[in-house]
Amino acid sequence: MNNAKKIKVAVIQLTRIGDIIQTAQAVRQLKAEKDNIEVTLIARRKFASGLQFLLDTIFDQTVYFDTADFFAKKNFKDAQVRVHNFINDIQKNEFDLVINLSYSKSSSYLTSLLKAKYHMGLMRNTRNEISINDKWSQYIYSTVMSSTNNPFSLVDIYRHILGAQQPHKLIGDDETRENTIVIHPFASDRKKRWGISKWVELIYKMSKEHPGYNFSIVGGKEDLVEAERIAHSPALSIIANRINIHVGDFSIADTYQQLMNSKLFIGHDSMVSHLASETLTPSIIISLGTVRPNETTPYGENIINVSPKNSCFPCTVQTSCELLPCHNSINFQVIASVAKGLLAKEEITKDYLKQNVQAFMLDTVRIYRSEFSEDGLELNEVSDNYKTTSDVFKQYYKIIWQYYLRGVETNASLPEITAATAQELNKYIDGTNYLYELYNFGVKYSNRLITECESTHPNSEIIKENISKLAEVDELCAITKKSYPLLKDIVDYFYVNKANAMGDNIIDIAKHNLLTYYDASNLVAVLNDFIDKSVKPHINIRESNKEV
Repeated sequence: MNNAKKIKVAVIQLTRIGDIIQTAQAVRQLKAEKDNIEVTLIARRKFASGLQFLLDTIFDQTVYFDTADFFAKKNFKDAQVRVHNFINDIQKNEFDLVINLSYSKSSSYLTSLLKAKYHMGLMRNTRNEISINDKWSQYIYSTVMSSTNNPFSLVDIYRHILGAQQPHKLIGDDETRENTIVIHPFASDRKKRWGISKWVELIYKMSKEHPGYNFSIVGGKEDLVEAERIAHSPALSIIANRINIHVGDFSIADTYQQLMNSKLFIGHDSMVSHLASETLTPSIIISLGTVRPNETTPYGENIINVSPKNSCFPCTVQTSCELLPCHNSINFQVIASVAKGLLAKEEITKDYLKQNVQAFMLDTVRIYRSEFSEDGLELNEVSDNYKTTSDVFKQYYKIIWQYYLRGVETNASLPEITAATAQELNKYIDGTNYLYELYNFGVKYSNRLITECESTHPNSEIIKENISKLAEVDELCAITKKSYPLLKDIVDYFYVNKANAMGDNIIDIAKHNLLTYYDASNLVAVLNDFIDKSVKPHINIRESNKEV
């Protein structure tokens, strides 16, 4: 019997339902590896309460946090008392570790208010400034929050922050499932969801191809009008008895049960898609607008993600778009063909797609199949597309960050690229060379600063001069990322890392910054080597052709 003292961990996740499910999936893996961990989830009531049936199977305790509760009487003094009492109640748990997995202003203050031996994630220091101590959280703050080049699943990133070593797959049995296809045609943002006509066409085609199947449309109360427009479309009138609307009066637990009993899920990147992965329901995810498939594809095997090939995809929340060209890139017949394969338990491969989907329809999409490796969830493309410069950089970054942030060496071959992609990549050799020089200047001036500060009679003018030189290095790095936008991830990460330098005096901070510049120069050198080896065969071939 294990009588070891439990390690008490508080996990703060104040964002939406999908993020809570992803957090729960990461915590489940941590607890599968360590039986002496006791985990408390701190979440907003409006997002977490509907998931309590699932959270109770993973967390030892759930604490609800809602700002509105503190201002119930619209009195500031009363709110102060309520916050004070709330914090005191939580403190009774005597946490060993507090981990903030949401990157909001309110969560940073809450993390700082909770006493613990250790804190991870976004918090505030004694000067009320943003402080992030661990490298993976710095990676989220610098890269995931602002870039489209993150190659990792958010569940895996959360898992790395928590300290879980291996991805753990759920195992299920689909023998008891009914001939039902669950459809979730909704998303929080217009840019992320298909129009009604697309869904009507898809359901109509699938109803013809699968006469023994029923369709269940699920969603929230706000989706009821659109759900009825789909189900009551004149085109679907002849199969009206096969379409059930489970929107509005259906709880999240009801949707979970519906997914448990169904043979296929089709929908957008949403809470329901993550719920489908929890029920091990074969799924097709249609990624549009701001969705980043690598980050948010549901955490499960053999999930098919279909995304547009448009150069503007994925866009940002701030991007204004009225025409939504990415929506037209995904044809409903592509989704129907993939669904047909999944229902027949066929493996979705390049050969399957070539045999079942017309070539011109495949030309506008990217189709991925999820698989687990020892490093986590991988999205492997099964559509036959050339790799863009951005795709190639994702592969580079995956190798680089795995090594730097986890100490894991990844065995991977260099990506196969076209001559056109090689030409675009070749431009980045100059960018990485320049960035390498800048980071080496950072090492040089940091060394000079440390030497002067540690001298018997430090010269304040020399100290100021070197601090000024380091500021110039940072400014030039920022200019470089504008000229070479795919280097943004590495520049932003090391800027955030440097901004969170550990130390109470100028010498300690300078020594931290010295290591930061040194690490940055090494990673840029590796990136430069990857690019050089990738483009060299194409550049050499081109030059040989010129000579001939």
